[in-house]
Amino acid sequence: MSKRKIIRPAQRRKPVQADVPTRDLFEHLNLDDPGDLGRSLDDFIYNISSGYFLQWEAVARREQGLPLTGKQKEALSELISFNDEENDRILYIDEMPRPSQPWYELARSLAAHLPTEPFRTYEAYYSVTTEGWPSLVECLETYGRDLSLPAGAKTPLDIFSVELKHRLWLQSCFSVLSGLGQHAELTLAKQEQQDRIKWFVELLQEYKDSVHYFDLTLDTLLTRVILPPKDKDIFIAMMIKALGLTSPQDRLADYLERVK
Repeated sequence: MSKRKIIRPAQRRKPVQADVPTRDLFEHLNLDDPGDLGRSLDDFIYNISSGYFLQWEAVARREQGLPLTGKQKEALSELISFNDEENDRILYIDEMPRPSQPWYELARSLAAHLPTEPFRTYEAYYSVTTEGWPSLVECLETYGRDLSLPAGAKTPLDIFSVELKHRLWLQSCFSVLSGLGQHAELTLAKQEQQDRIKWFVELLQEYKDSVHYFDLTLDTLLTRVILPPKDKDIFIAMMIKALGLTSPQDRLADYLERVK
């Protein structure tokens, strides 16, 4: 991590409860708009990976006289002060104030806006719809372990509800079906498009815990992902063959474990 410039006020340290400047990371952004959601997620991931949240957590704990972890001490050591008064409060790092909310509240807000249900293969979606959740998970698994966790959470991903995580993992599987029906060439009736079923089965196997969580059958799966009528019939026939199902009412999780 590169050295960062900090700016301290030219007065004695204020009490911990005193007002300090803060930054709303989602200000002027509408998380219901997929374009804004994608930009917000990209900014959040950058602020996690760059150490922005870690440094401000270290600053806040130092202000409150709380012990610091090794990573927090390391984060503080990266700061360069142009004022030798150790009792002064840090108000800005790289000319940016501290975040107005903890990282995990922002992450929860982002994740809550990611589900798109049902997922219609013939509609155009921003990449955040299918790629946003895997990107967020990768970021938190890589960098989140050094951040403070809310009560009850043992890992960064514990901040999300079990149901939300399963909804989003299942949604990420739909990425290989995206586009079917958008124009004449994008249909399962074309042989060159039929590998999508193999890829889809592989993703369902990878996230079979989510398939099991929702007790999915082909019938119930097709309430979550909507294909054009012609593609739907081909999809059902190909899935029955790929998994060895006896009917669209069979529990998918039972058959996913058998597929090699």
